[in-house]
Amino acid sequence: MTALSNPVKTYTLSELAALPQTSEYSTFECVSNTVNGNLISNGQWTGVKISDLLSDAGANLDGIEYAVFYSADGYTVGLPISRVMQPDSILAYFMNGQSLPVNHGYPLRAVIPGLYGMMSAKWLTRIDLLNTSYSGYWQSEGYTENAVVNTLAFIRVPSNNQVVSLSKYSNTVIIGGYAFAGDRGISKVEVSVDGGNTWQSATLKPPLSNLSWVLWAIEYNNLSTGFYNVYARATDGTGALETAAVAAPFPSGATGYASSSFEVVS
Repeated sequence: MTALSNPVKTYTLSELAALPQTSEYSTFECVSNTVNGNLISNGQWTGVKISDLLSDAGANLDGIEYAVFYSADGYTVGLPISRVMQPDSILAYFMNGQSLPVNHGYPLRAVIPGLYGMMSAKWLTRIDLLNTSYSGYWQSEGYTENAVVNTLAFIRVPSNNQVVSLSKYSNTVIIGGYAFAGDRGISKVEVSVDGGNTWQSATLKPPLSNLSWVLWAIEYNNLSTGFYNVYARATDGTGALETAAVAAPFPSGATGYASSSFEVVS
């Protein structure tokens, strides 16, 4: 294995900020998130494209296979150079228009859309370029090497075990949430209120970007009183329906249809 043992170039944060700036809305999801879990959030990230940084540094990519990111806390993660060089892979110093909060990686973090959050190193201090592959911290613990985000729909309204009053909401029950498939986007979300026997398409709100989650909702005007078990499933931008097979987060991210229960009263 050969690394660039001496940095091609070193940068201060202000020098990074002087490079051409880019911003993108991108959703982060933790590989440990469960089906219908809450380890997921969306934000605007501003910084420099990693491809621009490597070009400015004069990096020679001939024979390079992986880039390795090092964090101040000792964390490391490796990514194929082809993924690092995509235009949506950036080093961010702003989050939602302000300096990165410490818990989100101040002063600098990687943002690698389409992959679980463990692939986007926080508190970044160094990048090495290797002529071979590299398994980072979580990969050495048995987690997925490619870390591609699984397609999932999430139900947020009504909340689990909520009581919904028809008289309060003009005989209408609204079910809603969000769906995420990494950088593949979402083309459809379907909802079932009869245990998965029949499905209806929800309305999708245009996403902030093709890298962010999609908000969805569906309105029911004909539900009678009683208990309901609701399921939601998403189809990604390539037309692939998320799998119904239930899998735990370890090692490659959770799968399975989101479900929630609520009671409708008069």
